[in-house]
Amino acid sequence: MSKRKKLLLSSIMCSLILGVSAAPVSAETIETFNLDEMVVESSRNHKTPLPGGFNNDSSRVGLLGETPVIKAPFTVQSITEDTVSKMAMPNQDLDTVLSNVPAIRTGTSPIKTDFSIRGLATNASAYLVNNIPGFFIMATGPITNTVGSIDAMIGPAATLNGSTPSFQANYLSGATPGAIYLNTKRAGEDDFIKYTQTFGGHGDYGEYLDISQRFGKDRNIGVRIYGQYDDGGLAISGAGQRKKNLFANVSYEGETTKTNVFGGYYDQKFMGTERRFVLDKSATKFPDAPDASKSFDDPKVMHQDTNGYMLTLNHQKKLSEHVNWFVNAGMNQSVVRRFIYKGELTIDENGNVMGKGTNPWSDHIYIQNQYLQTGLKGDFMTGMAKHNVAVSVDRSHRKYYKSFKTTTNLFTEGNIYTGLIFKPGIYGADESTSLRKRFNQEETVVSLNFMDKIEIGKFTLVGALSRRHGDYLPGYGPKTGKEGPNYKKELKDSNWAPTYGLSYAPTDKLSFYAAQSTARNRGSFVDDDGDTLNANQYLDSQRLKNTEFGIKAKPNENLSMSLAYFDMTQPNTLKTYSTTDPTKYWLSNNGKNRFKGVDFSVDAKLADKWNTFGGFEWLNAKQEVTTEKKFEGLPTDGSVKWSGVWGLEYKPDEDTSFTSRLSYTGTGKFVHVETARVLDIPSHVTLDLFASHKAKINGVPVKFIAACYNVTNDSHWIAQVGQSNRFVINNPRSFMLSAEFEF
Repeated sequence: MSKRKKLLLSSIMCSLILGVSAAPVSAETIETFNLDEMVVESSRNHKTPLPGGFNNDSSRVGLLGETPVIKAPFTVQSITEDTVSKMAMPNQDLDTVLSNVPAIRTGTSPIKTDFSIRGLATNASAYLVNNIPGFFIMATGPITNTVGSIDAMIGPAATLNGSTPSFQANYLSGATPGAIYLNTKRAGEDDFIKYTQTFGGHGDYGEYLDISQRFGKDRNIGVRIYGQYDDGGLAISGAGQRKKNLFANVSYEGETTKTNVFGGYYDQKFMGTERRFVLDKSATKFPDAPDASKSFDDPKVMHQDTNGYMLTLNHQKKLSEHVNWFVNAGMNQSVVRRFIYKGELTIDENGNVMGKGTNPWSDHIYIQNQYLQTGLKGDFMTGMAKHNVAVSVDRSHRKYYKSFKTTTNLFTEGNIYTGLIFKPGIYGADESTSLRKRFNQEETVVSLNFMDKIEIGKFTLVGALSRRHGDYLPGYGPKTGKEGPNYKKELKDSNWAPTYGLSYAPTDKLSFYAAQSTARNRGSFVDDDGDTLNANQYLDSQRLKNTEFGIKAKPNENLSMSLAYFDMTQPNTLKTYSTTDPTKYWLSNNGKNRFKGVDFSVDAKLADKWNTFGGFEWLNAKQEVTTEKKFEGLPTDGSVKWSGVWGLEYKPDEDTSFTSRLSYTGTGKFVHVETARVLDIPSHVTLDLFASHKAKINGVPVKFIAACYNVTNDSHWIAQVGQSNRFVINNPRSFMLSAEFEF
């Protein structure tokens, strides 16, 4: 038996012996207004959890609003607030709970937000906060202690919210492969004041305040205020973080009106957390992973500082028995100042740093976003068919500024196993605080959206159509830092994005469905690199085609399952070389990657006191049309054939639970961008353990939560999906403990 299989088997046995897995669900989440498809939600009633209690039996599905999972003709998963609080402790990232979704693979540097959905790369730009997109980018992510429940929309369902600004994904790849809805914490029925202390095993201390109160004659005004102060070390040697924030959520629930306002300010800093690497073309095998607890930049000088604010508004008004008007609006501002490597550490197969791409880089990013969506929702009958219709218009606007300065001749040297060597000049090279705003890009997207969910007996048909109108202004060249020929040259686009879904439910415990969407994004100008024959010309937007077939079943109150087959076609940049001058080429978007696979998920109550959740994904990801024919038929960058997650919970009583989670990632495929050499990134298994217990100390209710991530302290590489040549080292074992006092 191989070492990897032994580790997998021993981890499974360990979790069975310990009797631990996912957390029970206290299902405080959200209800809809009157129609079950309403956009604005409250938290005064509870969703019903699926068997086992880790996920809810209903989920947000774009403009369709709250929809039963078994009836949604798409892959959707709603993670409960209790699961979020237990697995994504407030000083951790949401990656620690998103990995519960079989279609999602996580893992990147702490200063990045990259993850993948069904083999397609995305990042925190795929998150929506209270239905508002565009708050985050690769370098800025969500504030964990503000998040209640999470609704993950996968595949064709990702196009159902309205406009798709190009910053949600690489603008040449169509739309994002999924949408992650973050529902902020809101006041429930019970008033409370909670004070929480957290401790990380490497000197990280946190303090949190959470106040929930209701006011008014009918207690129809809810106020929830929460804040964080966290400071200390990470499990990575020498690395640290400091997080400060203060947020408030105010909700009003009247007979015909519901309103929710969320907003606040945050300030956070990471020191010494870069973990990304590139493999030199000389390598004929993949190097062994180094000790994951090591730092691979200098925590004394290398950092990323982020601060900003965010504000959201959700409002709905009942105009008649069957018609509602709604508004979703939001704005935010983010400022990022950082001093990091310009690129990743380039290493050979022996772990030697090649002195490429490791010059220190001072960087300043400034982002402003505004979003407004308004429309009508209603229901009516035509014969035997019940229609739930939504018509909306939305406008998304972003200004993005970026300035940077590279200090040359300060390449990091050394070896990832024996130690890195930093040149002394690096300690005086940080100029991030003195950089000023420089215009990089501006984009405005206006979208008209039409949606109709038709229910006829046992059939449910969903049809949606979005008309996108984009206006894009490019700034200075991202590589040269200078104004190019297309500086502020207006680029316009108009395109349609259709979505279809059909579900047949012979009983209320079984459904069969099919869905398809075609999403488009903005086009682009062709950069002039001296060899491009169609330089400065316009390329039309590309299309991401997404098809899915599936089965969902809930045979009894103790078991819920879903199985989906998907097929996605992703466009790619293609160079067509001249027959008269082989150094010249035309650039087009006719390249193609293909992603086909199967997702399976299960939620179950195994027996009294025992619950489980999990699933797997099988993925066949290939490059089908490429610039160089030698890449055709090869795997896509960082793709993994098999991956899965399995959780088991033992709950001896209502106040205590023990939780384990095994995450498996199969052999990753590394395709070298220069040689087309395919190397295997070894598979790995990660075991995480969680425990919670409620008690009283001198009459004060206290909730204890303990977590241990990467229990075996395994060191392994993580393939970076969709990013040529890039891979990262995982995070080492880390311990977390929290005590929540309720007054």
